[in-house]
Amino acid sequence: MQARVVGLCLSVALAGCAATGADDEDVYLPEVTPRDIVRDGDAEPDGPRPDGIRLDVPLPEDYGLEVSEASDACAVRNPCGGCANLEASPGTPCDGCGGTYVCVGPDEVTCATMCSPNGCADNTREAFLNMTTYNRIAACAGGFQVAGLLHATPRCARNAGNNSTNPNGIGCSIADLCAEGWRPCASPREVQQRTGAGIPSDFPAASFFAAAVSGPADDDICGIGSNDFYGLGTMGGGADRGTCAPLTRSSGDEYDDLSAPWNCGESTTWPDQFDEADKVTKPGPQGGGVLCCLAAG
Repeated sequence: MQARVVGLCLSVALAGCAATGADDEDVYLPEVTPRDIVRDGDAEPDGPRPDGIRLDVPLPEDYGLEVSEASDACAVRNPCGGCANLEASPGTPCDGCGGTYVCVGPDEVTCATMCSPNGCADNTREAFLNMTTYNRIAACAGGFQVAGLLHATPRCARNAGNNSTNPNGIGCSIADLCAEGWRPCASPREVQQRTGAGIPSDFPAASFFAAAVSGPADDDICGIGSNDFYGLGTMGGGADRGTCAPLTRSSGDEYDDLSAPWNCGESTTWPDQFDEADKVTKPGPQGGGVLCCLAAG
């Protein structure tokens, strides 16, 4: 019976047809395609399709439901059991103190850190005060007198910070303001990854907290270079949203948008200064400090 119907279909340019006049109304006759045609004129399905359905038997009543439910599932699940791309795999190092990333639900990981939860060398934060919500970023105030921001390393054993015994940062770099296992945030992306709840509004008045982020010599753009530097706070100029977000503040040209004790010295270029990030110091505790990020191991 099936072969007779196939022959009829071939006479109308392989168009799909129904089995009119069939003796058995329960037989499902699929649309014939060139794949189904063999030399002896018989149509033979190539076995089950990837979804398990055979073309030589009636479709199951719940076929449509099965397809829709399967389409809702992700093709490959992440190690936490969800569908999203994770920031890091569970078990990989997340700080310099032996901590690792752990799952917090099917689509998110967090750092189970062994470092100081405060993040600041003097154990006092000035912003990102909720350490449960912001457990991987801190705003740390204090002075530093070793110039430079982009590649700073600790120089005074982290004896720095506005509540330390060395608030003016004598002999210290900006990295000394961060606790062990923490360092100056190195990019807008690092800040974004650590502020999923958004940027809080708890920054002190007249404060600027720098990230180790600078840029080329125009238009407050973050990127490669040492012209100006960028961060967060309540003091400073604007920052290019497209390249700097979530950072919103800048030092401005020749650090004009920051008040003392921020200092970048005299310009080594004329007529403008393009090296603020290499020359910046801050020999006093007031006016902010640095954004510290929990560092990967």
